[in-house]
Amino acid sequence: MQRKTFFVLSIGTAMLAGCMTVFNATEAQRALHGKGVGAARQAAEKLDLSGYSLRELVEFAMTNRPSMTMAALAVDDARLALREIAADAPLVSYSPWTSPHLSASAAYSESSAPRNPMRWRTDGNASAGLSLDVLLFDFGRNRAKAAAQVERLIAAEYELVREGYSVFNEVATAYFDVMADDALLEVALTNETEYALHLQQAEAKLAAGEAQKLDVTSARLGLSQAHEDTIVASNEVVTSGAELMRALGVDASRGTRDEVYPASGRALLEVLRGFPDTHYGVETAFELARTNAPAVAIARAKLRAASRAVECAIADLMPSVDAEIGISWADPLWAWHWGVGAVQSVFTGFRKTTAVDRAVVQMESAAAAVDEAEQQLSLRLETAIAVRDNALRKRETARASLMNAQENLDTVKAQYMQGYASRVDFTDSISRYASALGSRVSAFYSGQMAEASLFAIIGRMPEYREETLKEK
Repeated sequence: MQRKTFFVLSIGTAMLAGCMTVFNATEAQRALHGKGVGAARQAAEKLDLSGYSLRELVEFAMTNRPSMTMAALAVDDARLALREIAADAPLVSYSPWTSPHLSASAAYSESSAPRNPMRWRTDGNASAGLSLDVLLFDFGRNRAKAAAQVERLIAAEYELVREGYSVFNEVATAYFDVMADDALLEVALTNETEYALHLQQAEAKLAAGEAQKLDVTSARLGLSQAHEDTIVASNEVVTSGAELMRALGVDASRGTRDEVYPASGRALLEVLRGFPDTHYGVETAFELARTNAPAVAIARAKLRAASRAVECAIADLMPSVDAEIGISWADPLWAWHWGVGAVQSVFTGFRKTTAVDRAVVQMESAAAAVDEAEQQLSLRLETAIAVRDNALRKRETARASLMNAQENLDTVKAQYMQGYASRVDFTDSISRYASALGSRVSAFYSGQMAEASLFAIIGRMPEYREETLKEK
């Protein structure tokens, strides 16, 4: 009686698990049906991320970017594939509890009597059967498949890590790009203001008889060109703002850059640091990145998976040993049977030996991919560190150039009012001053972008040092 109760409970539990799986799958299909046919969405709530720090923007993107969801689902899929492999494990293995496979069958059939096969009446009976199949030993075939899938799972997890670094780098780059473009727009507006003042001065001197009409015409042309530069800078702000929204995972239904993360209006008075300055060289960074960079870790995991695939192909040359026990009923008779058997392929047209050769080739290809990943890593590191070092040097020269340009502009202004400087000198001094302003800001944010890219390339956790730097 206890055995019968246990058997009934086991069958009921299995059927309930199957029903729940089907129900969950159907619900998932129903939830995504509208997205598949392009149905109208409900109005999305507008976002306001003003005041968010760079760290907070990165954290927001990590939970909002579809690419992160896709990478996480790839990890889940790799885990489920591992469960599928475990379901076929033999009795002598790491997962003996999954080796029994129980199946049930039922049928009903009728046929005419042998003595008179042409009569219309038929007689028949019902039948049913219950069988238990157990794979006893497979000479390591399943173990090798599981080991290879474990490495693929590790690769998928590193892919998730790499996507996280990619999102971080995209958000940081877009953030600093927006800050730089905001500053360059203010540079353009400052330049336009200077040319407007120059035009007023030229018109005043013409009215006083101290200048020629050509001076006024030249000043008007300079103001027109400055206005065109402002339009170009404004378009760059819109473009970089849209890129920041994409990096954050925010579409137009939830707001534009001006609505979600408006400009501070102080881009020329202050710059926003996100990371401290680093000074390590390529060799030091490369030694750390070889064991820490997600790209190299993924390549190494795929190589280990390919090596396990070779073991699996070799194990597939071996036989498999299984056992079967079953009970059947054909009204009114009962019968049961059992047996043990072994299967060994004798000749399959060299298919299995060719599979071993292919697995070896794929393993060697994966080993070459590791070398390629390290070379690409070296290239990216050298480039990023060169950009970082150049930005540091450029910041120092840009600061000195700005001081000189400011002093030159003040001097030319005074000389022009006294008639000692020409309109060419005045226009040239304005242009140099605007260029120096833009160079200072661009150099600073270029260095910050390089620092962000180094975290992503090496595979280090970002080290934030957010602060506002102000200069006169």
